[in-house]
Amino acid sequence: MTLPLERHYKNVLCLLSVEVFWGISLALISMVAILPVFLSHLGASNTAIGALPVVWILATNFSGLFAAHVTGGLARRKGAVVLLHALTGIPYLVLAIWFGLPNRPSPAVDIGFFLATWGASWALMGFTIPVWINFIGKVTRPDMRARSFGTIFFFQTLMGAIGGWVASRVLGSHLAFPANYAFGFLVAAICMVAGSFFFLPVREEPGATSEPGPALETMLRHAREILADRSGIRVYLLALVLSTGSYLLITYYPVYADSRFSLRPQDSALYTAVCMGGNMLGSILTGVIGDRFGYSRVAVIAMFALVVGLAFAVWGTHPSTYFVTAFSLGIFIVADRLALYNLSMAFSPHEDNTAYLGVVPAIVAPVQALVAGSSGGFIDRFGFLSIAAIGLVGAVIALYLVVVRLPEPAYSLAGRRNPA
Repeated sequence: MTLPLERHYKNVLCLLSVEVFWGISLALISMVAILPVFLSHLGASNTAIGALPVVWILATNFSGLFAAHVTGGLARRKGAVVLLHALTGIPYLVLAIWFGLPNRPSPAVDIGFFLATWGASWALMGFTIPVWINFIGKVTRPDMRARSFGTIFFFQTLMGAIGGWVASRVLGSHLAFPANYAFGFLVAAICMVAGSFFFLPVREEPGATSEPGPALETMLRHAREILADRSGIRVYLLALVLSTGSYLLITYYPVYADSRFSLRPQDSALYTAVCMGGNMLGSILTGVIGDRFGYSRVAVIAMFALVVGLAFAVWGTHPSTYFVTAFSLGIFIVADRLALYNLSMAFSPHEDNTAYLGVVPAIVAPVQALVAGSSGGFIDRFGFLSIAAIGLVGAVIALYLVVVRLPEPAYSLAGRRNPA
């Protein structure tokens, strides 16, 4: 049964209310510029900073894979969504307390404690993401799904841009390092918990339930289905691997630009805010294009934006290119996420397509983690520009693949064919 239009809009309004808080919190703890620069000020090497994408990729994708399995048979997921969103604030409260302490053991302990706690937060977040995505898919109309995701991401990034400005004020305030970051972690934790309560008014109809089979067996079966599929999903997997250069712009480029352009501490927050501005434009643009022309076109936008961002990172010689790169990265991030979520579900032959939503990114996660994590060592040896040039070549090949070789799943055009 198609969700009534009035209920669809009421549900979306509640989901947007969540993003008022979550957009701000995600900006304050952003892996885009803010946290890499934070670690560099703690004295972390490029190799240690490279742990950020490794932890993020592995924690989100493999916990998400497990979540997709254990929650796949839930008739209603609102309770799980509310609880999981509230719990994600706890690690940042712990970080706020730790970095607010006047006396801590040593910078090395600071770095290790941060990475461990931050990794735990993203393991929990990774468990949350597939449940949240499937929940949104259930409480919005199928023919408006991409626009719904796009609108939600737009509002999240609008608040994220505001949060980036707030972060710039906090980091540039009279608070000494690292107390300024500790205050940001505290605000993020409070916003995460507050936002979770706005899921409660969302009305969710019960879905079909089924007893989950053995976890490992089920996941391996889905992985074999994906790797044997000839409908185009393997092309998309290869494109995802080749786009791993995006992590250069997220983690290493802000640290490189910090010294190259003699930036201020708050400029990393402004980089995040501009990146969120790219998210905002990309959210609306890709949402409309996804519903009208299909989700593979969204993948094209993502890869093109990545090529532009890496090109400016490699050849940009003026401080203004720092923010052009941030804006291009923002478009890539939101378009890449929207393409991943919707193409994973569109390629899935199962009624409960949460399974593919967990398995698809998990298949490429080990390779992405290896490439992103090892980049720090290669940057130490060959320099950022050389490694970024290699990432640019990979992005160009990925763009070719999604333009020429990636077919449009029939399901992803269902909304266009049947608008009623």
